[in-house]
Amino acid sequence: MNNSTSAVIWLHAVTLLVALVGAGCASVRATNSQADNPKYRAAIEQRLQEICAAAESKDFERLDSYHAYGPKFTKYSGTSAERRDATASRKGEHEGLAALKGLTMRINELKIDVFGDAAVATFILDYSFDSGDETVSRKDRSTLV
Repeated sequence: MNNSTSAVIWLHAVTLLVALVGAGCASVRATNSQADNPKYRAAIEQRLQEICAAAESKDFERLDSYHAYGPKFTKYSGTSAERRDATASRKGEHEGLAALKGLTMRINELKIDVFGDAAVATFILDYSFDSGDETVSRKDRSTLV
């Protein structure tokens, strides 16, 4: 594999992670009195697993349904300092995922904090994908709101 191919694969992997980590996901509602309820934390953990499964299987329709895409959606791309809107973010995520072969993702060291109707999940994302004859494995700190 040449340096150009490696750079493209690495760019796609970084784009994937930024898309998954930086994107909003569909919320699980909780009132202030329910903030520490294990049922809500379990629902959030389940949603995170569903996001990973949709990314691994390249189920873009399902993956898109977990994002809070709309006119106020913005995020930064890991490949530039530009702020992206919903359309550019969706396109980048689809292209990044489509380019990866054999993607697997695992969430480790998950911590979920619930604040009324919002939750913050922080975790270590272990992921790997095939690059030619080798498997590339990485770990990244991740946050989803």
